[in-house]
Amino acid sequence: MHNTSGRPQNQTIATEKLGIFSNYFSLLKIGSLLNQSGITKTKGASPLELFTIGFNLVFTGKNFFEGVVRNKKINVGKDAVYDFLNSSTYNWRRFTFLLFSRIYFIITSFLDDFSEEVLVFDDSLYDRSRSKKVELLSRVFDHCTKKYLKGFRFLTLGWTDGNSFLGVDFALLSSEKQENRYNEIKTDIDKRTCVNGQKK
Repeated sequence: MHNTSGRPQNQTIATEKLGIFSNYFSLLKIGSLLNQSGITKTKGASPLELFTIGFNLVFTGKNFFEGVVRNKKINVGKDAVYDFLNSSTYNWRRFTFLLFSRIYFIITSFLDDFSEEVLVFDDSLYDRSRSKKVELLSRVFDHCTKKYLKGFRFLTLGWTDGNSFLGVDFALLSSEKQENRYNEIKTDIDKRTCVNGQKK
């Protein structure tokens, strides 16, 4: 097929794989950040391609089944995406911080000396009411509904200048009381991985 877009053929292919966010991913060097966070693969689809597939789902309004399993436009199987999302060796918290750092320096380059910057902590409920076997799943009080639900405390550290908000770090917190925990820490997980149970 003749390329009429005016772009090199390899750039067209790369753009199709990365979707509408290709320019932003290139600017932020997402592939490099994934590599620095230990998010690498030795065969099959690249981490950048797998990350992009999952990232695009949020903005296309499609669930995993529609966006991956039934999507004929991607040449990646659902097992590859599942393995990518469930890997215990990938350091997603490091990736979040590295991504924040890169975006932060871009934004602050446009701020003046009078701009106020603050750090924000948010302790929200992460509802997992339909879950049963999730590690450290707990009985958590929801201050909005005034009811106890199954889930976690989703502790988030963010940065804002009053106009923009960036996530810096995050942690899912379980209950410190054993009677409030439905499941305990799995003992068969290699402690050298990035998986670590946290109790609040």
